Amino acid sequence: MSSKKSTQEKIDSYQKFWKREPVRRPLVGFDAGGYFPLRHFKSLQVLQPGEELVPQHIRPGDFVDDYERLYEQSQAMDDDLIWGVSPLTAFPWMEAMLGCAAKLAEESIWAVERDAGWEDLESLSIDDDNPWLGKYLEFLQVLTHHAAGRFPVGQSILRGVTDVIGALRGHDQALIDGMESPERIRPLGARCASALVSVLKRQFEIIQPFMGGYFIEQYCLWAPDRIARLQEDASSIYSPGMYIDLIQESDRFIASSFPLSIIHLHSSSLFIIDAFLEIGEIDAFQVNKDVGGMELHEMIPTLQKIQESNRSLVLRGSLTPDDLRLIEARLEPGGLLIQIVVDQSAETKELRELIDTLWKKGDSNG
Repeated sequence: MSSKKSTQEKIDSYQKFWKREPVRRPLVGFDAGGYFPLRHFKSLQVLQPGEELVPQHIRPGDFVDDYERLYEQSQAMDDDLIWGVSPLTAFPWMEAMLGCAAKLAEESIWAVERDAGWEDLESLSIDDDNPWLGKYLEFLQVLTHHAAGRFPVGQSILRGVTDVIGALRGHDQALIDGMESPERIRPLGARCASALVSVLKRQFEIIQPFMGGYFIEQYCLWAPDRIARLQEDASSIYSPGMYIDLIQESDRFIASSFPLSIIHLHSSSLFIIDAFLEIGEIDAFQVNKDVGGMELHEMIPTLQKIQESNRSLVLRGSLTPDDLRLIEARLEPGGLLIQIVVDQSAETKELRELIDTLWKKGDSNG
C-alpha cells in the first residue's frame, strides 16, 4: 500500500471486486472516523441531547464545510478506496419519513418507536410532499452541487424491513406480531420495501454517476451501476423460518429493483445466513465485526460460505493484527474488501506495514 493509486486505478480494482476476479490481495481501506459519525458535524452540536429533530433543524448548506473538511482529510489516506458523501448517515431517514420522531442523543440520533396500530399502517407509503423525504432529497441536491464531480454522492443508511417494522410497531411487539399475526406482518413488510424502493428511485433522479458508477458512502464502495444498500439489523430476533416466511420476499423485491445490491449484516444475524443467501439478487454481503460481538475466528466459516456462494464480501470493523492474519489465511482475496475502523489516522501505519507483509506487497490490481 506504499504507492498512492489514481482514481482510475481504484475504479479498476472495484471492477475486479465486483467480478470477483483473482487478485493478489483484497481491497483495503481505513475509516478514521470511528463508530460515531455524528461528532463530525458542527451544525448538530448546537442542539441539546433529547431534543426532537424536525426538518427545519437540518439545513444541508450548513454541513458543506464539514463535508469539505472530511474530503480534504480523506485525500491524505493512502488506501484502495474512494471517499464520497451521503446525507447524514447517523439520521434515521426511513423511520422519520414513516412517521417516527427522531431524537438527538450524545453520539447518535435515534428513532422513537411509533407503536402504531394496524389501521394506521394499512396504507403506509411515502408521498411526494413528505417533509423528511423532501429534506433527504434536498440534502442530496446540495451535496451533488457541492461535489461538482470531484467525489461521489451516494445512498445514506435507510434501514431495512425488519428495522422499520420494529420502529413502527415497537420491536417487542413486532416479534409478537410475527408469531401471532404473520398475515399482517407480510404485507407490512412489503409496504416498507416499496417505500424504500420509492425513495431510492427518487434518489437516483438526483445523484450523478461518478466515473460511470454509483456509491455507498458508509463502505466507500463504488459500484459500476445503480446499487441499493439493504440491511436487516433486527433480523437477529427472527428465527430462520420466520425470516423466510415473513421478510425474505420483501428483501428480494428491494434487491431485484436495482442492477446491484449489497446487504449489511451484524454478526448477531449470521445464524440465518442461509436464508439471506437464498436471495440470488443480492450481489454482495457486508458483515460487521462488532465491538462486543462474535470474534473473527467464529465468523470465518460464515464468511467463507458467503464467498463460496460467489458473492462479493465487505468486512468492516476494528480489525486487529491477528484478525488480518486470519483473513489472509482463511479468506480468498478476490471479491473481498476490508474496511478497518480506527479512531485516528495515525493508527494505520502499523496496519499498513502488516498488510504489505501478509500479502507480500501484492497490489489489489494484480
